[in-house]
Amino acid sequence: MAPPGPAKRDYARRIRACNGAASYDARQLPPSRKLSVDRWATIRQDSGVPRFTPPTPSSRRLGRRLRRLREDRGLTQEQAARLLDCSQARIGRIESGDIKPRPRDVLEILVAYGLPHDDEAGRDLIEMARQVRDAGWWRQLNSLPNRYLTFIAYEAEATQLYHFEPMLVPSLMQTPAYAKEIIRAGDEDQDLDRVISQRTESIIERQELLTARQPPLQVDALITEAALMLTIGDTAVMREQLDHIIDVANLPNVTLRVLPLAAGAQFAAHSGFQVLTFDDQEPPAGYVETLVGELFLESPREIQRLTRLYDRLAMVARSPHDSIKYLKERARALR
Repeated sequence: MAPPGPAKRDYARRIRACNGAASYDARQLPPSRKLSVDRWATIRQDSGVPRFTPPTPSSRRLGRRLRRLREDRGLTQEQAARLLDCSQARIGRIESGDIKPRPRDVLEILVAYGLPHDDEAGRDLIEMARQVRDAGWWRQLNSLPNRYLTFIAYEAEATQLYHFEPMLVPSLMQTPAYAKEIIRAGDEDQDLDRVISQRTESIIERQELLTARQPPLQVDALITEAALMLTIGDTAVMREQLDHIIDVANLPNVTLRVLPLAAGAQFAAHSGFQVLTFDDQEPPAGYVETLVGELFLESPREIQRLTRLYDRLAMVARSPHDSIKYLKERARALR
């Protein structure tokens, strides 16, 4: 293949400038009517991009908008793939949010579909792609399971979290000492120190959603008396953990209820789970950790089942006020 001529090199330079700029400026690019998709465009390439970047609600919103643009132009995925010189599967994964397109990828899509890139809608899509591609802190946690990283990415954009834990303190309420003991007991990874470090780091970072993010994540949590009676680590670890739960439970965006032992039949048959809800009409997502791995749930039927179970458990739990009172009693018993 012959090298690109001056016009193609200038086109590529302008695309790169758009992709790397701090903010999008349509003046960096020629008018839409002068642009054309060529073989030197880079929508096929992902060099320098980590092999796993979890899909997020934002990437799926962007994908849905790009799908609507394609459908409005009367194009099939196969036709769009031919226009962009990439595979049909890649178009499908971009539209599903599993691939996060770069700003220059979105620019090429707009050009291929014969749509302006320099009007408000085009600039908004290109800026949305830039924000979607921003690296999340969890991208560096390469010793942790992909489904867990996907959950973290979703949790970072959620507005509400419902969390039921039958035998452990919910992760957003765990102290580092408690978390390390749990990870050490449950993970047989050969690089255990690294796993403990990264998993603990992830828990600490996630807890920033309760206080540092604005608006903060709204949390509704159910924990059992059995979980609070288990000794994880030593007495000092448990005393610190109970004090920390009380502090978190007093936050205005946190509702905590304790399930009494008398409700054992209600929770003994179920493992812990979490349900995330979002703004912008994004469907909820569920997450279940099991002995053999993590499950990331998105089907409406699965989410409805988890939601109904959560509501049933909440009905037999102590009130938030009585739950904090119980926690204080448990903490005093360890003094």
